[in-house]
Amino acid sequence: MSSPAQQNGGASRRPNIVIVQADQLAPDALGAYGNDVVDSPHIDALAEEGAVFDRAYCSTPLCAPSRASMMTGRLPSEIGCYDNGDDFPSSTPTFAHHLRAAGYHTALVGRMHFIGPDQHHGFEERLTTDVYPADMDMVPDWDLDARTKLQWYHDADSVFTAGVSKATVQLDFDEEVGFHTLRHLNDRVRANRSAEGRGEQPQPFLMVTSFIHPHDPYEPPREQWDRYDGVDVDSPAHPQTPDAATDPHTHRLRAMSGFDVRQPDHEQTLRARRAYYAAVSYIDDHVARIRARLRELDLEDDTVVIVTSDHGDMRGEKGLWYKMSPYEQSVRVPLIVSGPEHLVPRGRFRAPVSLLDLLPTVLGLAGAEDPEAPGTSLLTLAEQERAGTLGPQDRDVVVEYLAEGVHHPQLTLVRGSHKFVLCPGDPDQLFDLDADPHELTNLAADPEHSALAAQLRKELETRYDLDSLEADVRSSQHRRRLVSRALATGRTRPWDLVPEPASRYVRGDFWSALEHGTIPDPER
Repeated sequence: MSSPAQQNGGASRRPNIVIVQADQLAPDALGAYGNDVVDSPHIDALAEEGAVFDRAYCSTPLCAPSRASMMTGRLPSEIGCYDNGDDFPSSTPTFAHHLRAAGYHTALVGRMHFIGPDQHHGFEERLTTDVYPADMDMVPDWDLDARTKLQWYHDADSVFTAGVSKATVQLDFDEEVGFHTLRHLNDRVRANRSAEGRGEQPQPFLMVTSFIHPHDPYEPPREQWDRYDGVDVDSPAHPQTPDAATDPHTHRLRAMSGFDVRQPDHEQTLRARRAYYAAVSYIDDHVARIRARLRELDLEDDTVVIVTSDHGDMRGEKGLWYKMSPYEQSVRVPLIVSGPEHLVPRGRFRAPVSLLDLLPTVLGLAGAEDPEAPGTSLLTLAEQERAGTLGPQDRDVVVEYLAEGVHHPQLTLVRGSHKFVLCPGDPDQLFDLDADPHELTNLAADPEHSALAAQLRKELETRYDLDSLEADVRSSQHRRRLVSRALATGRTRPWDLVPEPASRYVRGDFWSALEHGTIPDPER
């Protein structure tokens, strides 16, 4: 099947691509996905104008491996990136490599949680450092007793101290990301004006803008916090913790963060949820500024905008906060694609999709391809669903979890309305998401569903050698803990990116620099 770019004029008409990624943004915390409390008009507007994927999943509910998986279009187990202290090989192609090779200018602005010395992974430019360190300090240890906590685990304090802040590390970071994003759009117009002046074709661009909000700590600015003054913030629908005998993973996650010792009361829970919603509104304001700049620079009609996240946030459901859980609030992500109508079909689509599908989507828009990519272009899937050749039952989605909080691989298979969770040593879980959207009734031991549970378990056991995968994860943890200890000894050299200085002002030829920097308004 030819790509949209090939169908519409080839390389000279390939669209620009802007991917806006938030961190820990659950889709049900957006108006576009049915939340009538949160204020997110600009993301909602993109949804109204584009394609909305109602059942989009991350490939793992943890930052670094989810982002590495998204960038490469491969599951974490395929690229050997298991947790937040794990790198993935520089020789593994990302969609930035593919588009750069296809003639796109590629830039990353903000967060991607790359671990290790390669802080670009195919991006020609990276305009900010990351908010979190690039070293291997956050390596889980499956040999430790489950009651032993490592220093970098999520902490319950983020819920108990949630509220408005004048300044935080995360706010400073996202303000920098927003500034560099808008300036980079200016720079792409400047570069293309210069190219046209030389008689060359403008170069299409990929820009990934990645913010840290609404990731905990939940500390939004006053401006967004005040929007919820007097608003009836919704409570968790089901805050009760599941029984430990049937769901030990939830209890491990609670213990890791300290929620087994203290639990927020009703008011504290509502305050934390208000702060989370305010942080979502803060991201929405950044989206508004990006869209406004695209319009001001006459780029909007030539640009596809994609909004997504790396995973969700439990926000008090089932007694859980943050991510790392196979429940829907943790593993679902928003996935909205908006752009010219000849490229992006309009509407809402129900078939399960994954962040693995982002790579073939971006490559298809650019007129490139990766025949080995396991995913499928979201735009192709949307057209198939619209034509009636693809339904919710016709596509599987797999979610892996190979990090802290488990001692064996946890695998989740979504098929149609059913979700099956397998983790050796834990009871199997099976949910019917249509009949039981809040995942309250585990059907795995129900005699009426025993055949389905056995079928889905066999599917996962066929796809995976569980013993071999566990051995690989444990071996990787052992190696990385040694590397981390060694590199912290003696003279240390951090891998954190130091952005290169750029000549953005008057340097060299005085008048030429001024002329290059000016993007005139034709109506002035």
